[in-house]
Amino acid sequence: MKRIFTVGQDYSFLRNYIEDIPENFDTLGKLIQSNRNVIREDFVEGKKLVIKSYRRIYLPNRIRYTYFYPSKAQRAFDYAKILLEKGFHTPQPIAYIEIIKNGLINQSYFISEYSDFRPLDSIRQITLANQGQLLREVALFTYRLHKNHIYHVDYSLGNILFKKINKHYEFALVDNNRIKFGPIPFEKGIRNLERLGLSVEQLAAIGKEYARLWNVDEIISMERLFHYKRSQLERNKIKKSLKEFLSSFKAMAGVCKS
Repeated sequence: MKRIFTVGQDYSFLRNYIEDIPENFDTLGKLIQSNRNVIREDFVEGKKLVIKSYRRIYLPNRIRYTYFYPSKAQRAFDYAKILLEKGFHTPQPIAYIEIIKNGLINQSYFISEYSDFRPLDSIRQITLANQGQLLREVALFTYRLHKNHIYHVDYSLGNILFKKINKHYEFALVDNNRIKFGPIPFEKGIRNLERLGLSVEQLAAIGKEYARLWNVDEIISMERLFHYKRSQLERNKIKKSLKEFLSSFKAMAGVCKS
């Protein structure tokens, strides 16, 4: 087994800790998330760290990430630096690690500093009177991203963080390994809103402000936005049905074998 790791130049004092993460990960700090990927928080040398383990790497992606394309961990690290260079908030990237087994990437880890921004899905805890400003500023943030050629493919409420500072909201992005860079026309930009799990009214408020910033007719923008939203919901419904069918099929196959 081979280990490849890159540590940011400002975090060399954490190098020994980072080298030992693969062996110690399951006992480090506090478990925050455990599903397809696992996230833990730890406090080391005066720094609160977030450590993400990308565990389920299927064979086609193991080949791809080994020979043809950066791993998720490397992209998270590299793209975070690009966001910061462009003036956008994201947790400060510290390091990434890749584990090579039998000649292919088997696991990878991304380590960043902790951010006290909170996920946008907590908008439900904000009074209706204060939601208007937040939604308008989400639209402005999205517009600024797109004008800077930044397209976050998984632009969802969990991956957009926010914090109110001096009467205005600041935003940050996480889960950055699926960012694409390049010119973004309005049609592609409005589609980027489809994964926001908001009410119709909240989504419309963001869409209208986004269209205003682009100087695009509001009716046209609403038609396109909700066309993409309906398509996204239909795709999710099909995926859910397929997963349920496959789960039932596996259960039946298991009964037949027994």
